[in-house]
Amino acid sequence: MAAGHATLRVSARSIVLAIAGLGVTFLALRMAVASERVLGWIAAAASIALLLTPAVERLRRWMPRGLAVLVVTLVTLGGAGLAGYGVGASLVRQYQGVRAAIPQAVERVERSERFGDVTRDAKLSQRAREFVDAIPERLRGGEPAEAVRAAATRGVAFVITAILSIFFLLHGPKMLRGALRQLPDRLQERVGRTLGRAGARASRYALLTLAQAVVAGVVGYAIARGLAVPGAAALGLWLGLWAVVPLVGSFVGALPIVVIAGAQNPWHGVAAGLFFVAYQIAEDVLSQRAINRRSMRLGPFLTTLAGAAGLELYGLGGALVTTLAVALVVAALSEVAALSEVTTLREADAASTEEAAAQEPTAQEPTAQEPTALEPPAVEPTALEPPAAPLAASASPNAQEPARDAPARGEAPR
Repeated sequence: MAAGHATLRVSARSIVLAIAGLGVTFLALRMAVASERVLGWIAAAASIALLLTPAVERLRRWMPRGLAVLVVTLVTLGGAGLAGYGVGASLVRQYQGVRAAIPQAVERVERSERFGDVTRDAKLSQRAREFVDAIPERLRGGEPAEAVRAAATRGVAFVITAILSIFFLLHGPKMLRGALRQLPDRLQERVGRTLGRAGARASRYALLTLAQAVVAGVVGYAIARGLAVPGAAALGLWLGLWAVVPLVGSFVGALPIVVIAGAQNPWHGVAAGLFFVAYQIAEDVLSQRAINRRSMRLGPFLTTLAGAAGLELYGLGGALVTTLAVALVVAALSEVAALSEVTTLREADAASTEEAAAQEPTAQEPTAQEPTALEPPAVEPTALEPPAAPLAASASPNAQEPARDAPARGEAPR
């Protein structure tokens, strides 16, 4: 073999491992597809538990966790039942009005001189009727047999999801602590803190966004009722669902109200369009910024993508669960990024401190010749000043008094 050419050698062990990996991947995908419904129930229960956890934690200050879970569950089920009973009956009645109003509005547009040719070429009236007529079949599951099967499945799904939600509320923290104990000791605290903060931010974002959607739905319902638009409850619900999408959701959800109102009265359509444009701007400037400050920011692209994917997989509940899951992932990634940035800053500060300490000169110790702060310097005798007498001589009485027999200065000796 010529020198310089690389040789690729594949061992039998590598081939076996590759085939085994492909087989395990294929088996896992098949199991995921087969258990799609069960996984959907688990995901929905986990999402509900995540949303209800803040209320349970607040009630735990005054009562045991089990009693707090029971109170939150009863209040949630009661509120959902009342809302479903009150809104559901109204939606069923008002759907008939929407079913007749949308094709009539499209037919008026087709008869107009400005947009008639375009709408007739696009067969907009026929498409609108097909869309409106297909809504009940999609909601009930298609044919009668499929409808019965879908109703039974929804009942079972509701019961199982409620039971799993209660289970996660009761034992979710223990399960999370057990999972964290499987990690190395140096990672347990960091991962637990990151997951806790991410879960709190995601649940806060979801609750605030749902509150914003409820407000938008109520506003849409009030505008539709004020403009005498048929199906005000259904159109308000549609607006509330779209209001979950940031930046553009409320205006997109309000388009049916604007179109139907404009078909009945052009000035009503213009007024409704201007109002919802102003409402969207106010929502983006005030409400959405407050939500982002208090929780996190999830852009319209990710929200729309997650909602569309969940809606295609598992309907409206799937859209909400998928959006919450994406929010949780984004919050976790932002927490990891913030933690990495803090760690990098600390390491940089520590390195700069060590470098500054290494560059500073060391303090010199005082020598024996140099005086210290507590010891004054010794005064050396000069040439004109005789040295001090010894202590013993200075202590004698002869040294303290002058000699009597010493001749006076200037006198001659006798």
